[in-house]
Amino acid sequence: MPNIKKKIIILGFGGTIAMVPDTNGILKPAKSIDEILSIVPTLREQADIRFEQIENLDSTNINPTHWKKLILKISEVCDQYDGIIITHGTDTMAYTASAVSLGLGRGLKIPIIFTGSQLPLVSFGTDARFNLENSMKALLRAIEGSINEVMIVFSDRVLRASRAIKTSESKFAAFDSPAYPDLAYVNAVGVSFNPNAFTVEKESQFLIKPDFQKGIFAIDLVPGLDPKLFLEFLKSGSCTGVLLKSLGAGNVPSFGEYSLIPVIEEATKMNIPVLISTKFVGGNTHPEIYEPGKLAVNAGAIPTGDLTDVMAQVKFMWALALGHKSHAELREVINTSFVGEITGK
Repeated sequence: MPNIKKKIIILGFGGTIAMVPDTNGILKPAKSIDEILSIVPTLREQADIRFEQIENLDSTNINPTHWKKLILKISEVCDQYDGIIITHGTDTMAYTASAVSLGLGRGLKIPIIFTGSQLPLVSFGTDARFNLENSMKALLRAIEGSINEVMIVFSDRVLRASRAIKTSESKFAAFDSPAYPDLAYVNAVGVSFNPNAFTVEKESQFLIKPDFQKGIFAIDLVPGLDPKLFLEFLKSGSCTGVLLKSLGAGNVPSFGEYSLIPVIEEATKMNIPVLISTKFVGGNTHPEIYEPGKLAVNAGAIPTGDLTDVMAQVKFMWALALGHKSHAELREVINTSFVGEITGK
């Protein structure tokens, strides 16, 4: 019996990886799969591939409107294909992949892989071809194992999207999953997924939740940050939430004129939720350990556990869009694992 190739769609969503030279040698987005396969012909040997360009933006300009567009597109085509590869610029790939994982939920029935590159396909020594081929290898192995994760494949690593962050602007291994093990590695032997990878649950309903709330003010806490700036922003009427990226394990300045405790108290009175995450790679919020953290929580702030600072932002926007605005509801949602994004319930 002939081996029937799996049906794969590659969705182009910007970035340099899916760019090819025109007749004048200028890099432009590929218009068809043939343009990509002329450079990476090995992909066609592995699967029945279709290509569709969805966006052509530097990933710096990707925003929640684009996240929703991509989630809706995936929901439209996912029952027609065995797997999906999404090419994306590296700067905000972790944000988009995190948003897509939450928006699609655990009812997803196929694997989805985000990938990109540090150099264009046509550059000498590019990582684009390597990443595309490894993405295809990982996707086909995921299909075989009924894995239904949203993942990032970069270099030889397969990462859970909801746990991934970009850690380098130049290294070929540009992404990491510091608080959670890699789902798989791609090597000369093949691709072997670890037992923690999610697999299809037939009883799970595929129900997308593609909306994300605007108006969240996210800021890195640094010494000397003026609380008055916060108060003015809270009074603007456009702020729907505040994300404080803390100096440590959830600590917030709490002494003298630079104390942010009154800001948290004021936001709480105004029903503007405040979340505290950590800026440290692979870190966790432990606000109960030190007094500044305890004071922040007592004032109404919600710690985000071991969410990456990327996912803390994305999940905050997602939770508010779902209508979880009360302190109790939001704390419960933030600390609940929906797609493996947090070590919790």
